[in-house]
Amino acid sequence: MAVDAPGLLWFVRVAWLALPFTLLEHLEEATAGADRAVWITTQVLFWVLWAVAFGVSLVPLPSTLTALRILVPLAPAASIAAAAVQAPGPGGWIGLAAGTLAAVAAYSAPVGDWFVDGASYGDERRFALRAPVALLLGPVPLTWVLTVGPVLAGALLLAGGAWALGGILAAVGLVTAWWGSLALWRLARRWAVFVPAGLTLVDDMALAEPVLLPATDVTRVGPAHVGTTARDLTVGAPGLVIEIALSAPLELVPAAGADRTTEAVAVHGVLVVPSRPGTLLAHAEERGVPVARD
Repeated sequence: MAVDAPGLLWFVRVAWLALPFTLLEHLEEATAGADRAVWITTQVLFWVLWAVAFGVSLVPLPSTLTALRILVPLAPAASIAAAAVQAPGPGGWIGLAAGTLAAVAAYSAPVGDWFVDGASYGDERRFALRAPVALLLGPVPLTWVLTVGPVLAGALLLAGGAWALGGILAAVGLVTAWWGSLALWRLARRWAVFVPAGLTLVDDMALAEPVLLPATDVTRVGPAHVGTTARDLTVGAPGLVIEIALSAPLELVPAAGADRTTEAVAVHGVLVVPSRPGTLLAHAEERGVPVARD
């Protein structure tokens, strides 16, 4: 089961609780000259999204991690949008700072690990794996925009009486919100899981199916050596590469390549990039797994 919530998550919660006294005031000022329906819709959207985001921050699961990371960045985005209409006062600047810092903290490794481990049961401990840098530098931000942008813009346009454009955006937004949420949720379902029998890797970006590395066959867990022949399952993720060496060959099925074919391969070790490699190694030591830190 998940351990106590990390300090960074408490920071997210506190910063989020401050938004009704900072960001909301700025949104009210920015929409004061708009139609009454737009003003009311802005208020309703703020309170609904604010309440949902705070609620999911209390429930550690991969799905709620995805929801938190979709919703929290809306705060700085809304602050910037409001600033384009009207210059923010002191409360608006505080709201922008609080929302931005909350979004950064929500994407931190300790927060991600806490939510991922919330899905553990029995004698398990789950550690998140880092996302590929190629996704972080473009597809992930774009997916977030498509997840939240069209549906919210469509709602505001409908409130303002722009029925045609608003209806189109709202309809498209419902589809992109569903697709984007599933795509981002997939990133939160990539784990290294310590179980009594060994270490299980769950990563459909690198593996066609989860694979168990038996505890009796693990000879070393630690930073990867230069020139290692271990199977690369990092999918281009940034950070410290951890090598899990095995004493006996293990068959695994890599994820399908461009030709959509998969074939089992025998490996004597694998490479992964956990979000918090130091914490993973410390936990491995607690379980009696051979750990080398050099």
